[in-house]
Amino acid sequence: MSKKIILISSATAIVVIGLILFLVLFNSTREKKTGPKEKYVAAKSGLNLRSDPGKSSKIISGIPFGEMVTVEKSEGDEIFLDGSYGRWVNAKFGDQTGWVFSGFLCDFKPDTIIKPVADFYRDKYRKHEHFSKYEAYTDFKDSEVSIKTIIDNYIILRIPTSSVIDMEPSNGDVVWKYDVKQKKFFEAYFENGRNIILFHLDDDRYPDLLVDSSCCSNMNVDFFLGSKNRFTKIPEFSGICNEEYSYYTVGSCGDTEVACNERNYAGKTDQPDVGVISHYRFNCNKRKFEKYAENNIIDLDGSITSIDWRNMSIVIRDKKDLKGTSYKFSDRYKPNNMAFSHTEVESLKKKLQKGKNVSFSYAVIEGKKIILGIGLKDVR
Repeated sequence: MSKKIILISSATAIVVIGLILFLVLFNSTREKKTGPKEKYVAAKSGLNLRSDPGKSSKIISGIPFGEMVTVEKSEGDEIFLDGSYGRWVNAKFGDQTGWVFSGFLCDFKPDTIIKPVADFYRDKYRKHEHFSKYEAYTDFKDSEVSIKTIIDNYIILRIPTSSVIDMEPSNGDVVWKYDVKQKKFFEAYFENGRNIILFHLDDDRYPDLLVDSSCCSNMNVDFFLGSKNRFTKIPEFSGICNEEYSYYTVGSCGDTEVACNERNYAGKTDQPDVGVISHYRFNCNKRKFEKYAENNIIDLDGSITSIDWRNMSIVIRDKKDLKGTSYKFSDRYKPNNMAFSHTEVESLKKKLQKGKNVSFSYAVIEGKKIILGIGLKDVR
């Protein structure tokens, strides 16, 4: 009887020891997964290290693009902030510790992609019937490859390329991806000579693309929705907008709009040219663009009476309107619009001053007179 009890006790002990070992290994693995991680600043303008989670908290210091931070822990659910998905994470930079938004971090040191991309396209061009003729393609330097944008381990790079076979070499954008498991870079999208914007168009977790192949006063853009393995073109949008003066604004879901113009020129110097502008907005639920408005376009000349960049408004007086009329700038002129760079906006602000003569086009959209295009008038 005593021997049987001893046997049962031994079996129980083995089970208990096994359970303890399992818990130790489980916790060890768990700690390894949630332990400190090395990340790199993906935002080209750098990233702020803050005292607490949130954009309104105190800034401890700035972290330059490409610098490494050590992420200790995260806080809260994933959110969409300033065009990226992520969480507030506690991170260490040098001897300072604070909080950064993970949507502006990546898993690779940014400058390590330059050489692989340069080698890849030099080799590709040397094997190409057209590009092999130009040393600018086959023998360009690593320094001629530059990073434009990084979102969620997707990278837009500008490389020597051309959209027109018979043209001399120029520059264009390509999209690459960093695979965390393989720790390698892969080409994700290539088309000669295009201007590409990487952003979140729909409300899933995968970045999307706007591919701009506009040329010669005509706008031509395509949109691609991202998924786990590929980018898929939105087919019904292709070629919808090829007219002069067309423009687009870029944002998430309904903030992405495309405007297409059809011009009907008056042909007389004393009459304004009139056209029609059609507005398309991206519907996140249906995952497609839908036409939501159509308005007449009017072209006029006048002089600036006042301008308010804070409220994006301007007062212009023409020869038939001595008091002046107030107009609002369209969203394309907002500094945070990725389709209209900050440099271009600042340049416009310097040119458009009180008393300057301007040529402009506008349309009445939702009851407001909206400036579609504006520039200094040649008064020679």
